[in-house]
Amino acid sequence: MGTTYKYNRDASRLFIALRENGKRYKIYIPKETKPVIDNQEQDIDFVEQEDFHYGFDWKGKHFHCELVSHDQNKVVVKVNGVEYRFSIDSLFSYIRRGMINSDSNKLNENNIIAPIPGKITEIFLAEGDLVNKGESILSLEAMKMQNEIAATCNGVIRKIKVQPGQSVMKDELLVEISSIDE
Repeated sequence: MGTTYKYNRDASRLFIALRENGKRYKIYIPKETKPVIDNQEQDIDFVEQEDFHYGFDWKGKHFHCELVSHDQNKVVVKVNGVEYRFSIDSLFSYIRRGMINSDSNKLNENNIIAPIPGKITEIFLAEGDLVNKGESILSLEAMKMQNEIAATCNGVIRKIKVQPGQSVMKDELLVEISSIDE
């Protein structure tokens, strides 16, 4: 089973950091709790010491950080004298860049299609919402039974192609989702 990310519908504090070596980190900074990096809550306390100099304690060690340069989304940071280069994107920038660079088949894998003919009774999320794999997106009534249709990946809802009360055929496109896991 894959990793599940709980975003609480707030993409403003979710970032994707890419190192030059290709390593990718998902960084989520909740308002009230500790930062989450790659789905692990980290016991990190940041303290700004002076302009562009920060200190933080992690796993019993103290680290000194300096923001060396910042040009749009390209960042160079020194941690205890060692330089690291990152490309930092908001969730939406990361997905937009991925959509530009990906082929259409990859996008189609994440789209939700009607598994059976029926009638859309309710839509639980809106375009632009974050969704976790397995989370219900809409309800489809078929043969007097309600079927909740769930997301196939962690991502952002790009487009909802149906509305409540609409009848749909089997294999009809219901929702387009952009994955944040790829």
